[in-house]
Amino acid sequence: MFDILAYLVERYFVLGSYPDAQTLSRQLAAAGFEPDDIHEALDWLSGLEQDAPSHVVSEERARAKVVMPPVRHYIDAEQRRIGPEARGLLQFLESTGVLGAAQREVVIDRAMALDDTEVRVEQIKLIVLMVLWNQGLPLDTLIVDELLATERTGPLH
Repeated sequence: MFDILAYLVERYFVLGSYPDAQTLSRQLAAAGFEPDDIHEALDWLSGLEQDAPSHVVSEERARAKVVMPPVRHYIDAEQRRIGPEARGLLQFLESTGVLGAAQREVVIDRAMALDDTEVRVEQIKLIVLMVLWNQGLPLDTLIVDELLATERTGPLH
């Protein structure tokens, strides 16, 4: 599924949005993705669209730059799925005002919605990017570069 998300970012990020689910499904199939993976990615994306409204997140993001955010305590299931390095990244992004508390919760929700046993830092970065992108918030180029930075040397797909 992360290959599909990476493909979406690579192909549509500059355009600002991706097409509707039906069109996207056809395009992903034409790009060679498996039907099960496409269905899983579209379900995951629909969950992303149902979360926090952007106007609430925008106000919260503006306040986060002024006030130090509270510490988020993770339940056992979240700690098992989201390792210390990934949780540290989320805390850093929130403390620097990149994420508000509501956005962090969307990221955690989308991470917990994955089938993977442990969500890696690279996956959290992609989830954060998808959350910010989906909410239509302006993104600083340095943040986007950091979130897209991976250990890959070739194209995303």
